[in-house]
Amino acid sequence: MSNQNTEAFVGKITQRLAAEECMAFSGRTESIMALFEAFQLGAGDCVYISALAPSRLIKAVISCGAVPMLCDVTPDSLTIDCRSLETAVKQTMESERLYPRAVIAENFCGMPFALNPVKSVCDRMGLVFIEDCGEYFGGTSDGVPCGSVADYSLISLGSSSLFGTGGSGAVVVSLGESPLRDTIVFCDDDEYQSIDDIYGESLLRAFDNIDNVLEKSRSAARLMNDALSDSDFWTQRGGNKQKSSFGALAVIAQSEEHCARAVEFVGNAGFDRYVRRLHVHRRSCFDKACRGFKNIENAAALAPRAFRVDIFGALHAGRLDELIAAIDGMAKEIRE
Repeated sequence: MSNQNTEAFVGKITQRLAAEECMAFSGRTESIMALFEAFQLGAGDCVYISALAPSRLIKAVISCGAVPMLCDVTPDSLTIDCRSLETAVKQTMESERLYPRAVIAENFCGMPFALNPVKSVCDRMGLVFIEDCGEYFGGTSDGVPCGSVADYSLISLGSSSLFGTGGSGAVVVSLGESPLRDTIVFCDDDEYQSIDDIYGESLLRAFDNIDNVLEKSRSAARLMNDALSDSDFWTQRGGNKQKSSFGALAVIAQSEEHCARAVEFVGNAGFDRYVRRLHVHRRSCFDKACRGFKNIENAAALAPRAFRVDIFGALHAGRLDELIAAIDGMAKEIRE
């Protein structure tokens, strides 16, 4: 289920990450399901994910019969906390009811998590490590290129990713010793078909201009930061050791009212497709970290005081300057 442009794009990803192998799938969920089936995830297994993980990831874990375990996030990047992860794994082992199998760690609005500490936990505790780096491919964490350390790296090609050129799909990169094609033997089944070639040429152009696009998006983030600096908003930034690709940006308000006004303002300016509401982690998710799937509702109930700005989407559409101007106008209105 492949084609020339897709193969060329996959080859570039493989080379950039110095990977063993790379495969394309029709979508992000399909790629995750393929990995789950590859290492026979099932009943009694436990998969650790961020408390702010999207519902589709949680559903993918459940559909395999496994149990998703929500881990707390760090306040600076809103990504999975390695200390919370280690605590959760230890609690699972002590309970003797579930078997720790895998970790899926992803960014939050372009913020890379602490890659090396999470990798260390996975190595010490024998967990399969999957890094979801669709929104920050090209960024770094602790000086390490995102997507180059885990057992598997998942790169979404959807609208919120660096390669969001209007299509869909995902790429799975194998950084371990087991080749993907030997493990995922059913990759040609209809359920896991490869991405098509309709926008393959666009993907190649996006890759060839990746560093230029990243620099433009970071410049846009700085301009947005300036626009919001004197208002009741701020942009979510990573820690000193983490460098965001700013594929997407979280703009956080101090109140529900301000957030609602801001979303309405940007929407009326014609940027609905580049802005969406978010639930934002404002404090520790749980009294005691990592109680498990039952806390999904707790995480979802946290105060929605932010909206997400899809910088790459606006950049691909040639509307980045307009979007920045709209956010600047919004900030001025809120200040007044």
